[in-house]
Amino acid sequence: MKHGTLTTKGNKVELRFERRLNHPPEKVWRALTDNKELAHWFPARIEGNRQAGAELRFFFAEGDPTTGKISVFDPPRVLEYTWEGDLLRWELRPEGTGCLLVFTNIPGDRANVARDATGWHICLDNLEASIDGNPAAGFDKERFSTLNAEYAARFGLGAFPAFMTGPANRVAATSLNIPGVEAYAFDGADGTQLTLFHAKSDATTGEQWRDSDEYLVVLEGSYVVTINGMDIHLGAGREFVIPMGARTSGRFTAGTRTIHAYKGKRLERASA
Repeated sequence: MKHGTLTTKGNKVELRFERRLNHPPEKVWRALTDNKELAHWFPARIEGNRQAGAELRFFFAEGDPTTGKISVFDPPRVLEYTWEGDLLRWELRPEGTGCLLVFTNIPGDRANVARDATGWHICLDNLEASIDGNPAAGFDKERFSTLNAEYAARFGLGAFPAFMTGPANRVAATSLNIPGVEAYAFDGADGTQLTLFHAKSDATTGEQWRDSDEYLVVLEGSYVVTINGMDIHLGAGREFVIPMGARTSGRFTAGTRTIHAYKGKRLERASA
Protein backbone atom coordinates (compact mmCIF):
# COMPACT_ATOMS: atom_id res chain seq x y z
CA MET A 1 0.00 0.00 0.00
CA LYS A 2 2.00 2.96 -1.26
CA HIS A 3 -0.67 5.60 -0.85
CA GLY A 4 -0.50 7.88 2.15
CA THR A 5 -3.24 8.01 4.76
CA LEU A 6 -4.71 11.04 6.45
CA THR A 7 -5.60 11.41 10.13
CA THR A 8 -7.37 14.47 11.51
CA LYS A 9 -6.36 15.60 14.99
CA GLY A 10 -8.33 18.69 15.98
CA ASN A 11 -7.40 21.41 13.52
CA LYS A 12 -4.26 19.55 12.45
CA VAL A 13 -3.90 16.74 9.95
CA GLU A 14 -1.20 14.09 9.71
CA LEU A 15 -0.06 12.40 6.51
CA ARG A 16 1.46 8.95 6.94
CA PHE A 17 3.28 6.79 4.40
CA GLU A 18 4.71 3.31 4.88
CA ARG A 19 7.14 1.77 2.40
CA ARG A 20 8.77 -1.65 2.76
CA LEU A 21 12.26 -1.44 1.32
CA ASN A 22 14.64 -4.27 0.40
CA HIS A 23 17.61 -2.50 1.97
CA PRO A 24 18.94 -2.27 5.53
CA PRO A 25 18.24 0.87 7.61
CA GLU A 26 21.85 2.05 7.26
CA LYS A 27 21.57 2.33 3.47
CA VAL A 28 18.20 4.07 3.61
CA TRP A 29 19.53 6.43 6.31
CA ARG A 30 22.20 7.62 3.88
CA ALA A 31 19.49 8.37 1.34
CA LEU A 32 17.71 10.48 3.96
CA THR A 33 20.73 12.47 5.13
CA ASP A 34 23.50 12.53 2.51
CA ASN A 35 23.21 15.46 0.12
CA LYS A 36 24.39 13.44 -2.89
CA GLU A 37 21.68 10.87 -2.22
CA LEU A 38 19.03 13.48 -1.43
CA ALA A 39 19.58 15.06 -4.85
CA HIS A 40 17.98 11.97 -6.47
CA TRP A 41 14.61 12.35 -4.77
CA PHE A 42 14.18 15.21 -2.29
CA PRO A 43 12.48 18.35 -3.67
CA ALA A 44 15.08 20.83 -2.33
CA ARG A 45 18.79 21.04 -1.53
CA ILE A 46 19.41 21.04 2.23
CA GLU A 47 22.26 22.87 3.96
CA GLY A 48 23.10 22.48 7.64
CA ASN A 49 24.73 20.09 10.09
CA ARG A 50 23.07 16.75 10.57
CA GLN A 51 22.60 16.73 14.33
CA ALA A 52 19.83 17.45 16.82
CA GLY A 53 19.22 21.16 17.23
CA ALA A 54 20.92 22.11 13.95
CA GLU A 55 19.40 24.86 11.83
CA LEU A 56 18.61 23.92 8.23
CA ARG A 57 18.17 25.86 5.00
CA PHE A 58 16.26 24.54 2.00
CA PHE A 59 17.10 25.74 -1.51
CA PHE A 60 15.09 25.44 -4.72
CA ALA A 61 16.33 26.38 -8.16
CA GLU A 62 14.45 29.69 -7.87
CA GLY A 63 13.31 31.83 -4.97
CA ASP A 64 14.65 32.58 -1.52
CA PRO A 65 15.74 29.73 0.78
CA THR A 66 13.41 28.49 3.49
CA THR A 67 14.37 27.33 6.96
CA GLY A 68 13.92 24.47 9.40
CA LYS A 69 15.48 22.75 12.38
CA ILE A 70 16.40 19.17 13.31
CA SER A 71 14.54 18.04 16.43
CA VAL A 72 15.50 14.32 16.44
CA PHE A 73 18.65 12.78 14.96
CA ASP A 74 19.02 9.14 15.96
CA PRO A 75 20.85 7.18 13.22
CA PRO A 76 19.79 4.93 11.67
CA ARG A 77 16.36 4.96 13.26
CA VAL A 78 14.68 8.37 13.53
CA LEU A 79 15.13 11.69 11.75
CA GLU A 80 12.73 14.53 12.49
CA TYR A 81 12.88 18.16 11.46
CA THR A 82 10.74 21.16 10.65
CA TRP A 83 10.51 22.82 7.26
CA GLU A 84 8.83 26.18 7.55
CA GLY A 85 5.47 25.32 9.16
CA ASP A 86 5.67 21.57 8.43
CA LEU A 87 6.95 18.74 10.63
CA LEU A 88 8.66 15.83 8.83
CA ARG A 89 9.49 12.59 10.63
CA TRP A 90 11.30 9.59 9.11
CA GLU A 91 11.46 6.28 11.00
CA LEU A 92 13.33 3.15 9.89
CA ARG A 93 12.34 -0.20 11.42
CA PRO A 94 14.39 -3.32 10.58
CA GLU A 95 12.45 -6.12 8.88
CA GLY A 96 14.52 -9.15 7.92
CA THR A 97 17.22 -8.01 5.47
CA GLY A 98 15.28 -4.84 4.69
CA CYS A 99 13.34 -2.25 6.64
CA LEU A 100 10.03 -0.44 6.97
CA LEU A 101 10.17 3.28 6.25
CA VAL A 102 7.45 5.24 8.06
CA PHE A 103 7.18 8.85 6.99
CA THR A 104 4.79 11.25 8.72
CA ASN A 105 4.16 14.84 7.78
CA ILE A 106 2.13 17.35 9.78
CA PRO A 107 1.60 20.22 7.34
CA GLY A 108 1.37 23.74 8.68
CA ASP A 109 -1.41 24.50 6.20
CA ARG A 110 -4.01 21.78 5.84
CA ALA A 111 -5.66 23.47 2.85
CA ASN A 112 -3.22 21.83 0.41
CA VAL A 113 -3.03 18.40 2.00
CA ALA A 114 -3.96 16.53 -1.21
CA ARG A 115 -1.23 18.37 -3.09
CA ASP A 116 1.28 17.69 -0.31
CA ALA A 117 0.39 13.99 -0.28
CA THR A 118 0.89 13.85 -4.05
CA GLY A 119 4.30 15.49 -3.81
CA TRP A 120 5.55 13.20 -1.04
CA HIS A 121 4.16 10.12 -2.80
CA ILE A 122 6.25 10.95 -5.87
CA CYS A 123 9.30 11.77 -3.75
CA LEU A 124 9.06 8.39 -2.02
CA ASP A 125 8.70 6.65 -5.39
CA ASN A 126 11.90 8.36 -6.49
CA LEU A 127 13.61 7.43 -3.21
CA GLU A 128 12.75 3.76 -3.77
CA ALA A 129 14.03 3.89 -7.33
CA SER A 130 17.25 5.58 -6.25
CA ILE A 131 18.20 3.10 -3.53
CA ASP A 132 17.28 0.22 -5.87
CA GLY A 133 19.80 1.61 -8.35
CA ASN A 134 17.18 2.66 -10.90
CA PRO A 135 16.73 6.09 -12.48
CA ALA A 136 14.17 8.25 -10.73
CA ALA A 137 11.08 9.18 -12.73
CA GLY A 138 11.47 12.84 -11.81
CA PHE A 139 8.52 15.19 -12.15
CA ASP A 140 5.77 14.35 -14.61
CA LYS A 141 3.02 16.96 -14.81
CA GLU A 142 0.38 14.54 -16.08
CA ARG A 143 1.13 11.97 -13.38
CA PHE A 144 1.09 14.66 -10.70
CA SER A 145 -2.31 15.88 -11.88
CA THR A 146 -3.79 12.37 -11.92
CA LEU A 147 -2.41 11.46 -8.50
CA ASN A 148 -3.47 14.78 -7.01
CA ALA A 149 -7.06 14.20 -8.15
CA GLU A 150 -6.94 10.73 -6.58
CA TYR A 151 -5.74 12.06 -3.24
CA ALA A 152 -8.36 14.82 -3.33
CA ALA A 153 -11.01 12.13 -3.77
CA ARG A 154 -9.53 10.06 -0.92
CA PHE A 155 -9.13 12.90 1.56
CA GLY A 156 -11.88 15.38 0.71
CA LEU A 157 -11.37 19.12 0.63
CA GLY A 158 -9.87 19.69 4.10
CA ALA A 159 -10.36 23.47 4.04
CA PHE A 160 -12.32 26.10 2.21
CA PRO A 161 -10.63 26.99 -1.10
CA ALA A 162 -8.82 30.29 -1.49
CA PHE A 163 -11.37 31.76 -3.93
CA MET A 164 -14.00 31.61 -1.15
CA THR A 165 -11.86 33.05 1.64
CA GLY A 166 -10.58 36.32 0.23
CA PRO A 167 -10.34 39.51 2.31
CA ALA A 168 -13.55 40.90 0.76
CA ASN A 169 -15.58 38.07 2.31
CA ARG A 170 -13.86 37.68 5.65
CA VAL A 171 -16.12 38.52 8.59
CA ALA A 172 -14.80 41.07 11.05
CA ALA A 173 -13.87 39.59 14.43
CA THR A 174 -15.88 42.33 16.18
CA SER A 175 -18.98 41.30 14.23
CA LEU A 176 -18.48 37.55 14.70
CA ASN A 177 -17.31 37.65 18.35
CA ILE A 178 -16.44 33.94 18.48
CA PRO A 179 -12.76 33.60 19.51
CA GLY A 180 -11.00 30.80 17.63
CA VAL A 181 -13.34 30.85 14.61
CA GLU A 182 -12.83 32.34 11.16
CA ALA A 183 -15.88 33.17 9.07
CA TYR A 184 -16.56 34.26 5.49
CA ALA A 185 -19.88 35.69 4.28
CA PHE A 186 -21.68 35.87 0.94
CA ASP A 187 -24.83 37.98 0.49
CA GLY A 188 -27.81 37.05 -1.66
CA ALA A 189 -29.97 39.57 -3.52
CA ASP A 190 -33.04 38.54 -1.48
CA GLY A 191 -31.42 39.37 1.88
CA THR A 192 -30.08 35.91 2.66
CA GLN A 193 -26.52 35.45 3.88
CA LEU A 194 -24.41 32.33 3.44
CA THR A 195 -21.53 32.02 5.91
CA LEU A 196 -18.61 29.61 6.13
CA PHE A 197 -17.21 28.88 9.58
CA HIS A 198 -13.83 27.24 10.31
CA ALA A 199 -12.98 26.60 13.96
CA LYS A 200 -9.24 26.87 14.58
CA SER A 201 -9.78 25.79 18.20
CA ASP A 202 -12.67 24.67 20.40
CA ALA A 203 -15.16 27.53 20.47
CA THR A 204 -18.61 28.48 21.75
CA THR A 205 -21.07 30.94 20.25
CA GLY A 206 -23.16 33.26 22.35
CA GLU A 207 -26.85 32.58 22.87
CA GLN A 208 -29.23 34.36 20.52
CA TRP A 209 -32.81 34.35 19.25
CA ARG A 210 -33.36 33.35 15.65
CA ASP A 211 -35.45 35.88 13.68
CA SER A 212 -35.56 33.52 10.67
CA ASP A 213 -35.01 29.87 9.87
CA GLU A 214 -31.34 28.91 9.61
CA TYR A 215 -29.98 26.09 7.47
CA LEU A 216 -26.85 24.43 8.86
CA VAL A 217 -24.61 21.71 7.42
CA VAL A 218 -21.47 20.28 9.04
CA LEU A 219 -18.73 19.58 6.50
CA GLU A 220 -16.10 18.30 8.91
CA GLY A 221 -15.65 17.82 12.64
CA SER A 222 -18.37 18.15 15.27
CA TYR A 223 -20.86 20.88 16.08
CA VAL A 224 -23.31 20.93 18.97
CA VAL A 225 -26.32 23.18 18.55
CA THR A 226 -28.30 23.96 21.70
CA ILE A 227 -31.95 24.85 21.11
CA ASN A 228 -34.04 26.00 24.08
CA GLY A 229 -31.60 24.19 26.40
CA MET A 230 -31.46 20.90 24.44
CA ASP A 231 -28.15 19.74 22.93
CA ILE A 232 -28.18 18.30 19.43
CA HIS A 233 -24.88 16.73 18.31
CA LEU A 234 -24.12 17.05 14.61
CA GLY A 235 -21.23 15.24 12.92
CA ALA A 236 -19.79 15.55 9.43
CA GLY A 237 -22.42 15.27 6.73
CA ARG A 238 -25.36 16.26 8.97
CA GLU A 239 -27.86 18.90 7.89
CA PHE A 240 -30.15 20.74 10.26
CA VAL A 241 -32.68 23.57 10.21
CA ILE A 242 -32.83 25.82 13.27
CA PRO A 243 -36.38 27.19 13.41
CA MET A 244 -37.27 30.84 13.64
CA GLY A 245 -37.87 31.97 17.20
CA ALA A 246 -35.53 29.40 18.79
CA ARG A 247 -33.19 30.38 21.62
CA THR A 248 -29.94 28.85 20.42
CA SER A 249 -26.16 28.63 20.78
CA GLY A 250 -23.46 26.42 19.30
CA ARG A 251 -20.20 24.66 20.21
CA PHE A 252 -17.41 23.86 17.76
CA THR A 253 -14.64 21.32 18.23
CA ALA A 254 -11.28 22.35 16.76
CA GLY A 255 -11.11 21.73 13.02
CA THR A 256 -14.87 21.87 12.46
CA ARG A 257 -16.13 23.50 9.26
CA THR A 258 -19.79 24.46 8.85
CA ILE A 259 -22.01 26.32 6.40
CA HIS A 260 -24.95 28.45 7.59
CA ALA A 261 -27.66 30.16 5.54
CA TYR A 262 -30.28 32.56 6.93
CA LYS A 263 -32.02 35.90 6.56
CA GLY A 264 -31.97 38.75 9.04
CA LYS A 265 -29.02 40.51 10.67
CA ARG A 266 -25.89 40.25 8.53
CA LEU A 267 -22.30 39.81 9.67
CA GLU A 268 -20.00 42.66 8.72
CA ARG A 269 -16.86 42.21 6.65
CA ALA A 270 -13.39 42.88 8.03
CA SER A 271 -12.69 45.15 5.04
CA ALA A 272 -15.87 47.17 5.48
